[in-house]
Amino acid sequence: MEKKRFWTVGIIMMFMGSAIVYRHFLVKESTVHFQTNMIAAQHFYRVMAAKPSNIPTVKSTIKTTTIKTTKKPIAVKKKLVRKPKVFHPFNMKESKLPMEDVPKDFYKKIKLPSMSLIIRMPGSVPKFTTRFYCDVFRTVVLFWNPDFGKLVVVLDEESKKDHEFGDKLLSQTKDLKQKVEVKYEPLPKKTSTLAGKVRSPQYSRQLWSSFFLDLYTQDEILAWMDTDSAIGTPVTSYDILKDGKIKAIGQDRFPLSWVRDWDACTQKALGLTMPSDFMLFFPVFLWRSTVTNCRNFILKRFKTNNFEDAFSQFYIRGKLMSPIDVIMTYAWYLEHDKYEWHLDVNNDKDEINDRLPTGHKIKEEDTTAEVATGYHTGYYFDVDSIKRGYCLSHYVTGKKLPGCEPFYATSGVSLYNLGVTTTNGFCDTPKKQQYCKLLLARHYRYVKEEFMTAQTNPIDVTLMQKVENMAKDAKFSCARYRTCVQYFGKC
Repeated sequence: MEKKRFWTVGIIMMFMGSAIVYRHFLVKESTVHFQTNMIAAQHFYRVMAAKPSNIPTVKSTIKTTTIKTTKKPIAVKKKLVRKPKVFHPFNMKESKLPMEDVPKDFYKKIKLPSMSLIIRMPGSVPKFTTRFYCDVFRTVVLFWNPDFGKLVVVLDEESKKDHEFGDKLLSQTKDLKQKVEVKYEPLPKKTSTLAGKVRSPQYSRQLWSSFFLDLYTQDEILAWMDTDSAIGTPVTSYDILKDGKIKAIGQDRFPLSWVRDWDACTQKALGLTMPSDFMLFFPVFLWRSTVTNCRNFILKRFKTNNFEDAFSQFYIRGKLMSPIDVIMTYAWYLEHDKYEWHLDVNNDKDEINDRLPTGHKIKEEDTTAEVATGYHTGYYFDVDSIKRGYCLSHYVTGKKLPGCEPFYATSGVSLYNLGVTTTNGFCDTPKKQQYCKLLLARHYRYVKEEFMTAQTNPIDVTLMQKVENMAKDAKFSCARYRTCVQYFGKC
């Protein structure tokens, strides 16, 4: 009997221990991902919004231990576990864009410098060519103003398939108002430059190429698109430039392991830590000269005239890298006044500033919200984003289109997909949300002037259908994406 009782108690204790470990793991993981990963946040707050008390919490603690040495004791801080943010989704009954709060004289025509929309991709890889047609180009012809500038596609020079893809693309787009140019980039001279990294040599090549995008256009501004990015709302001049400064949008995502990798490579390249993550919203607008100056800064830092030698040193083996973050970090420290900064610090400005050197701290004016017009489809794709942007663009002109009614009443429910970057820090309180909605209203005020009332730049869904036909003609399919007909019923 005693033996049986012993085994019974043992089994119960084993299950209780497993449950405690599992609960600890679940709480920890859900907390980290909830506050740092937009995918989890988008799905999580929809389910949990009705019961905020159900959101798990983890207390912030910093423990300090002392290491005994012959010299002075060194205080070692353990990693801070941040408290999760509580999201405040919009009240759907009160979420319409406050167009009436935008002054009638708010719109002022902005003369933009010359600009190129630019993307670096391999034309020989079906995954990337399909993404180009179905993610990038479909949304470019719908939401990018062709008067802003041409689209430059940079391909691999040595690849026969890349040349075939480039020739095909030029023949397909010759009658479009959106002008397209195709450029070809040679391989680095040393094969070791791209080998032995975390991912494939093809991926490493895209990273390498990012430091030379200034060589493929003479325009003053680069609008940088990633291979898995899309535009979700019309891009206006007000989204790009203000008082001669380019708008730069970033977000604090340092708890993510790959962002810490990016920061390690950035520090290796520049000797400077990232103030924010800029590899999130697209297009990324930057002065072409910033790319040139950043490359020269790196060459000088590594005391070489050969960028291959420098690249091999700062692209750390076993680490991921983000060239956008390297270049925008350079801009933060050395070309700060050329940009207007909008950094979502997730209400942790002081903690971030602890990492930044004196004279380069994030100020309060650097943390104001701003509209972001595009996103990574691989992480944040919303099947309704294209239709939402289209419907609201017509709505501000007084047109109510069939099938658009749901978007008129929920304009603030999914802020990210409408343009405002995130509900993490920019719009995480009711008061901030009102400001975010006003930003969107201002954005669509510019959409009204630059797209909807301009005879030369109407938002035309038939262009989406044309791009889908181009993809089909090139032996690619947008079937796994929502097609133009599925979006609008008729194209």
